[in-house]
Amino acid sequence: MSDQIFNPIVYLNYLDPAVANEYEVSRNIRLATLGALTWDILSTLPEDWQIARTSKPTPVLFAYFSARICAFVEVLLAVLMMTGPITQCGVLVMVLCVFWVIAYAAGSYLFLKRVHAVFLQDRIVRHFFSFLWCAGFGTSFVSLIGPLHDYYEIADTKHCISRGVPDYASAAFIVPGLFDALVFLAVTYKILVSYRVSIPRTWRAFLCGEALPRLSRAILQGGQQYYMITAGVNVTRAVVTLLPSASPVLQKIFSPPAVALSSVMACRVFRNLRLAAVRQREVGAMDTIQSVHRGSASVNVHLPKSGDDATTDSDFKLDEA
Repeated sequence: MSDQIFNPIVYLNYLDPAVANEYEVSRNIRLATLGALTWDILSTLPEDWQIARTSKPTPVLFAYFSARICAFVEVLLAVLMMTGPITQCGVLVMVLCVFWVIAYAAGSYLFLKRVHAVFLQDRIVRHFFSFLWCAGFGTSFVSLIGPLHDYYEIADTKHCISRGVPDYASAAFIVPGLFDALVFLAVTYKILVSYRVSIPRTWRAFLCGEALPRLSRAILQGGQQYYMITAGVNVTRAVVTLLPSASPVLQKIFSPPAVALSSVMACRVFRNLRLAAVRQREVGAMDTIQSVHRGSASVNVHLPKSGDDATTDSDFKLDEA
């Protein structure tokens, strides 16, 4: 009689108390993540419209909006998986993983193009990071192995739960984490070297952007913000996922926040850099008009030839002159 379930519709009745508590916490985290991501998208709509209006259609622009949309859909599906009603859990998770793969590929592509711009004159470095991006994109497909069988419906309640995360699945976010770290280190090194920052001022330049031009400072500080925030959540995610004592529910608890944060920060860095470049072009145009009115020859101001700030328009290229 003690095993009788008085309300068979409630899915938590079919779970152990500890697992049920983790399930509820995970669901609440996903709902909070969806709310935060929705707020971020809505609050930046004017800036997104400005970028779309002032930019040419390019692969970088397509990647930016793809990262935004696919990350939102992925988090939305993650919420639906735990709030129901869902009857085909495996199919839903498969679709969710596809959107995660696209969101990751698009977000990391933004940073790949940043490396290409900073190392404009160094073909070997550009090819090396292109290879790393392809490797990270390839390993992300590991997440598509097994979702059809790793998730099942809790009794007949139309709510889904995972059987567990296989060990090989960790490669899907460890390799991308390595790519992010190398991009951050390479871009930081190139910026500091390009402007010949003296040794006593290196740490101040690294931490505060001191002695760097505005756009280079934006590139440096944007990379710092992205890497420090996403590295923290991804390391936490990796530890919890690989923890032998963690339950299947706990292993997945940080996945939606990690996807949302990575997308938000990658798009934020790109958006700030693109808008800074738009403002710089507008200022340059005004200066040119003023110089023409003064009857003097117009002067084009070019940033260092090292490629550091050759970033925006079509693929992060600052000026079209």
